[in-house]
Amino acid sequence: MKIAFWSPVPGQAGTTGNMLAVAVMSSMILKKNTLLLHNHFGDKSLEKAVLGKDTGTELFENIGLDSLIRNIKISELSHDIIHNSSLSLYNNRLHILPGTTKENRHLYETELSLTLPAILRSADKFYDMVFLDMVSGYEENSKKYREECDLIVVNLTQNRNMINDYFLKYHLPEEKTIYLIGKYNPNSRYNLTNLERCFHMLKNKTGIIPYNVEFMDAAIDGKIMNYFIKTIINGKGEANLYFIKKVKKAAALIFDRLVKAGGRI
Repeated sequence: MKIAFWSPVPGQAGTTGNMLAVAVMSSMILKKNTLLLHNHFGDKSLEKAVLGKDTGTELFENIGLDSLIRNIKISELSHDIIHNSSLSLYNNRLHILPGTTKENRHLYETELSLTLPAILRSADKFYDMVFLDMVSGYEENSKKYREECDLIVVNLTQNRNMINDYFLKYHLPEEKTIYLIGKYNPNSRYNLTNLERCFHMLKNKTGIIPYNVEFMDAAIDGKIMNYFIKTIINGKGEANLYFIKKVKKAAALIFDRLVKAGGRI
Protein backbone atom coordinates (compact mmCIF):
# COMPACT_ATOMS: atom_id res chain seq x y z
CA MET A 1 0.00 0.00 0.00
CA LYS A 2 1.24 3.47 -0.91
CA ILE A 3 1.17 6.17 1.75
CA ALA A 4 1.90 9.85 1.07
CA PHE A 5 3.11 12.09 3.90
CA TRP A 6 2.42 15.72 3.04
CA SER A 7 1.96 19.05 4.78
CA PRO A 8 0.31 22.25 3.55
CA VAL A 9 3.26 24.30 4.84
CA PRO A 10 6.98 23.45 4.91
CA GLY A 11 9.15 23.14 7.99
CA GLN A 12 6.50 23.30 10.70
CA ALA A 13 4.82 19.93 11.21
CA GLY A 14 7.94 17.73 11.09
CA THR A 15 6.66 15.71 8.14
CA THR A 16 9.89 13.84 7.39
CA GLY A 17 10.45 12.93 11.04
CA ASN A 18 6.81 11.90 11.42
CA MET A 19 7.07 9.59 8.43
CA LEU A 20 10.31 8.08 9.68
CA ALA A 21 8.84 7.42 13.11
CA VAL A 22 5.73 5.71 11.72
CA ALA A 23 7.65 3.77 9.05
CA VAL A 24 10.27 2.47 11.48
CA MET A 25 7.55 1.47 13.93
CA SER A 26 5.62 -0.30 11.16
CA SER A 27 8.72 -2.25 10.20
CA MET A 28 9.91 -3.11 13.72
CA ILE A 29 6.64 -3.74 15.58
CA LEU A 30 4.15 -4.60 12.84
CA LYS A 31 6.92 -6.47 10.94
CA LYS A 32 6.00 -4.98 7.58
CA ASN A 33 8.35 -4.88 4.60
CA THR A 34 8.71 -1.15 4.12
CA LEU A 35 10.20 1.21 1.54
CA LEU A 36 10.88 4.91 2.15
CA LEU A 37 11.37 7.48 -0.60
CA HIS A 38 10.90 11.20 -1.20
CA ASN A 39 10.52 13.63 -4.10
CA HIS A 40 12.52 16.55 -2.67
CA PHE A 41 15.18 18.29 -4.77
CA GLY A 42 18.40 19.27 -2.99
CA ASP A 43 17.09 18.15 0.40
CA LYS A 44 18.56 15.03 1.97
CA SER A 45 16.84 15.29 5.37
CA LEU A 46 15.46 11.76 5.08
CA GLU A 47 18.82 10.24 4.19
CA LYS A 48 20.71 12.20 6.85
CA ALA A 49 18.32 11.12 9.59
CA VAL A 50 19.13 7.46 9.06
CA LEU A 51 22.57 7.48 7.44
CA GLY A 52 24.28 10.42 9.10
CA LYS A 53 26.04 13.37 7.51
CA ASP A 54 27.86 11.40 4.81
CA THR A 55 25.21 11.78 2.13
CA GLY A 56 27.31 13.09 -0.75
CA THR A 57 26.61 12.34 -4.40
CA GLU A 58 29.24 9.59 -4.56
CA LEU A 59 27.43 7.53 -1.90
CA PHE A 60 24.28 7.35 -4.03
CA GLU A 61 25.92 6.91 -7.42
CA ASN A 62 24.02 4.38 -9.55
CA ILE A 63 21.35 3.79 -6.89
CA GLY A 64 18.32 5.59 -5.50
CA LEU A 65 15.48 7.33 -7.28
CA ASP A 66 17.68 8.27 -10.25
CA SER A 67 18.35 4.57 -10.87
CA LEU A 68 14.64 3.73 -10.93
CA ILE A 69 13.88 6.68 -13.22
CA ARG A 70 16.50 5.38 -15.68
CA ASN A 71 15.38 1.77 -15.49
CA ILE A 72 11.65 2.33 -15.77
CA LYS A 73 12.17 4.07 -19.11
CA ILE A 74 13.48 0.75 -20.43
CA SER A 75 11.23 -1.85 -18.81
CA GLU A 76 8.99 -2.59 -15.84
CA LEU A 77 10.83 -2.49 -12.54
CA SER A 78 11.65 -5.85 -10.97
CA HIS A 79 12.12 -6.66 -7.30
CA ASP A 80 15.89 -6.95 -7.82
CA ILE A 81 16.14 -3.53 -9.48
CA ILE A 82 14.26 -1.81 -6.66
CA HIS A 83 16.08 -3.78 -3.96
CA ASN A 84 19.51 -3.07 -5.46
CA SER A 85 18.69 0.63 -5.82
CA SER A 86 17.80 1.00 -2.14
CA LEU A 87 19.67 0.73 1.17
CA SER A 88 18.70 -1.75 3.87
CA LEU A 89 18.21 -0.29 7.35
CA TYR A 90 16.71 -3.01 9.55
CA ASN A 91 16.75 -6.81 9.16
CA ASN A 92 16.26 -6.42 5.42
CA ARG A 93 12.67 -5.30 6.16
CA LEU A 94 13.14 -1.54 6.04
CA HIS A 95 14.66 0.08 2.95
CA ILE A 96 15.34 3.66 1.94
CA LEU A 97 15.50 4.84 -1.66
CA PRO A 98 17.84 7.86 -1.75
CA GLY A 99 16.64 10.96 -3.56
CA THR A 100 18.01 12.49 -6.73
CA THR A 101 21.57 13.66 -7.20
CA LYS A 102 20.69 15.60 -10.34
CA GLU A 103 21.71 19.26 -10.46
CA ASN A 104 19.12 20.36 -13.01
CA ARG A 105 15.87 20.84 -11.10
CA HIS A 106 13.65 21.29 -14.15
CA LEU A 107 14.98 18.09 -15.75
CA TYR A 108 14.50 16.14 -12.52
CA GLU A 109 10.94 17.36 -11.92
CA THR A 110 9.96 16.69 -15.54
CA GLU A 111 11.31 13.13 -15.45
CA LEU A 112 9.77 12.48 -12.05
CA SER A 113 6.36 13.66 -13.21
CA LEU A 114 6.49 11.10 -16.01
CA THR A 115 7.80 8.18 -13.95
CA LEU A 116 6.96 8.45 -10.23
CA PRO A 117 3.40 7.07 -10.44
CA ALA A 118 4.71 3.98 -12.25
CA ILE A 119 7.61 3.68 -9.78
CA LEU A 120 5.16 3.71 -6.87
CA ARG A 121 2.98 1.06 -8.50
CA SER A 122 6.01 -1.17 -9.11
CA ALA A 123 7.28 -0.77 -5.54
CA ASP A 124 3.81 -1.57 -4.24
CA LYS A 125 4.11 -5.07 -5.69
CA PHE A 126 7.13 -5.93 -3.57
CA TYR A 127 6.60 -4.06 -0.28
CA ASP A 128 3.80 -4.16 2.27
CA MET A 129 4.03 -0.40 2.80
CA VAL A 130 5.58 2.27 0.55
CA PHE A 131 6.03 5.65 2.28
CA LEU A 132 6.45 8.79 0.15
CA ASP A 133 7.71 11.99 1.85
CA MET A 134 6.26 14.66 -0.42
CA VAL A 135 7.27 18.27 -0.99
CA SER A 136 5.06 20.47 1.22
CA GLY A 137 2.57 23.05 0.04
CA TYR A 138 1.22 23.53 -3.45
CA GLU A 139 3.46 21.90 -6.03
CA GLU A 140 2.52 21.27 -9.63
CA ASN A 141 2.73 17.48 -9.49
CA SER A 142 1.61 17.00 -5.88
CA LYS A 143 -1.99 16.23 -6.84
CA LYS A 144 -0.87 13.51 -9.25
CA TYR A 145 1.32 11.85 -6.63
CA ARG A 146 -1.35 12.08 -3.92
CA GLU A 147 -3.91 10.53 -6.23
CA GLU A 148 -1.57 7.62 -6.88
CA CYS A 149 -1.31 6.78 -3.17
CA ASP A 150 -3.80 4.69 -1.22
CA LEU A 151 -3.64 6.92 1.84
CA ILE A 152 -2.72 10.58 2.36
CA VAL A 153 -1.32 11.54 5.76
CA VAL A 154 -1.71 15.30 6.16
CA ASN A 155 0.80 16.64 8.68
CA LEU A 156 -0.44 19.59 10.74
CA THR A 157 0.61 21.58 13.81
CA GLN A 158 -1.27 22.66 16.93
CA ASN A 159 -1.74 26.08 15.37
CA ARG A 160 -5.47 26.61 14.82
CA ASN A 161 -4.84 29.19 12.08
CA MET A 162 -2.70 26.74 10.14
CA ILE A 163 -5.35 24.01 10.40
CA ASN A 164 -8.11 26.41 9.41
CA ASP A 165 -6.11 27.59 6.37
CA TYR A 166 -5.61 23.99 5.32
CA PHE A 167 -9.33 23.20 5.34
CA LEU A 168 -10.08 26.43 3.48
CA LYS A 169 -7.50 25.92 0.74
CA TYR A 170 -7.33 22.17 0.25
CA HIS A 171 -10.08 19.64 -0.31
CA LEU A 172 -8.47 16.22 -0.35
CA PRO A 173 -10.62 13.09 -0.60
CA GLU A 174 -11.69 12.46 3.01
CA GLU A 175 -12.14 8.73 2.46
CA LYS A 176 -8.40 8.30 2.04
CA THR A 177 -7.07 11.12 4.22
CA ILE A 178 -5.96 11.01 7.84
CA TYR A 179 -4.09 13.57 9.94
CA LEU A 180 -0.99 13.73 12.12
CA ILE A 181 -0.22 16.53 14.56
CA GLY A 182 3.57 16.78 14.54
CA LYS A 183 5.87 18.13 17.27
CA TYR A 184 2.91 17.71 19.59
CA ASN A 185 2.92 19.24 23.08
CA PRO A 186 0.27 17.72 25.39
CA ASN A 187 0.44 20.76 27.66
CA SER A 188 -0.76 23.14 24.98
CA ARG A 189 -4.27 24.54 25.29
CA TYR A 190 -4.73 23.28 21.74
CA ASN A 191 -4.38 19.61 22.59
CA LEU A 192 -5.92 16.95 20.38
CA THR A 193 -9.23 16.88 22.27
CA ASN A 194 -9.72 20.62 21.88
CA LEU A 195 -8.62 20.61 18.25
CA GLU A 196 -11.15 17.88 17.48
CA ARG A 197 -13.82 20.07 19.06
CA CYS A 198 -12.83 22.95 16.80
CA PHE A 199 -12.42 20.86 13.65
CA HIS A 200 -14.82 17.93 13.49
CA MET A 201 -13.00 16.61 10.40
CA LEU A 202 -10.11 15.59 12.68
CA LYS A 203 -12.21 13.43 14.98
CA ASN A 204 -11.36 9.72 15.04
CA LYS A 205 -8.84 10.07 12.22
CA THR A 206 -5.96 12.00 13.78
CA GLY A 207 -2.77 10.77 15.42
CA ILE A 208 -0.02 12.65 17.19
CA ILE A 209 3.77 12.54 17.08
CA PRO A 210 5.01 14.17 20.29
CA TYR A 211 7.94 16.56 20.34
CA ASN A 212 10.85 14.54 21.74
CA VAL A 213 14.33 15.98 22.20
CA GLU A 214 16.15 12.64 21.97
CA PHE A 215 14.32 11.74 18.77
CA MET A 216 15.12 15.14 17.25
CA ASP A 217 18.79 14.84 18.23
CA ALA A 218 18.92 11.33 16.78
CA ALA A 219 17.58 12.66 13.47
CA ILE A 220 20.27 15.34 13.38
CA ASP A 221 22.99 12.78 14.21
CA GLY A 222 21.73 10.21 11.72
CA LYS A 223 20.89 7.73 14.49
CA ILE A 224 17.14 7.28 14.15
CA MET A 225 17.43 3.49 13.99
CA ASN A 226 19.62 3.42 17.11
CA TYR A 227 17.08 5.57 18.93
CA PHE A 228 14.18 3.23 18.19
CA ILE A 229 16.09 0.02 18.89
CA LYS A 230 17.40 1.37 22.19
CA THR A 231 14.09 2.89 23.28
CA ILE A 232 11.89 -0.06 22.37
CA ILE A 233 14.25 -2.59 23.97
CA ASN A 234 15.22 -0.64 27.07
CA GLY A 235 12.05 1.39 27.49
CA LYS A 236 13.67 4.06 29.63
CA GLY A 237 12.50 7.61 30.26
CA GLU A 238 8.96 8.88 30.65
CA ALA A 239 9.22 11.16 27.60
CA ASN A 240 10.52 8.32 25.44
CA LEU A 241 7.83 5.90 26.62
CA TYR A 242 5.16 8.49 25.83
CA PHE A 243 6.70 9.12 22.41
CA ILE A 244 6.86 5.43 21.51
CA LYS A 245 3.29 4.86 22.74
CA LYS A 246 1.91 7.62 20.52
CA VAL A 247 3.97 6.59 17.48
CA LYS A 248 2.65 3.03 17.86
CA LYS A 249 -0.87 4.42 18.01
CA ALA A 250 -0.29 6.55 14.89
CA ALA A 251 1.13 3.53 13.04
CA ALA A 252 -1.89 1.45 14.09
CA LEU A 253 -4.25 4.21 12.87
CA ILE A 254 -2.61 4.17 9.46
CA PHE A 255 -2.58 0.37 9.33
CA ASP A 256 -6.28 0.16 10.27
CA ARG A 257 -7.26 2.74 7.64
CA LEU A 258 -5.38 0.78 4.97
CA VAL A 259 -7.07 -2.47 5.98
CA LYS A 260 -10.49 -0.81 5.86
CA ALA A 261 -9.65 0.51 2.42
CA GLY A 262 -9.16 -3.08 1.26
CA GLY A 263 -5.39 -3.22 1.56
CA ARG A 264 -3.52 -6.48 1.24
CA ILE A 265 -1.05 -5.69 4.05
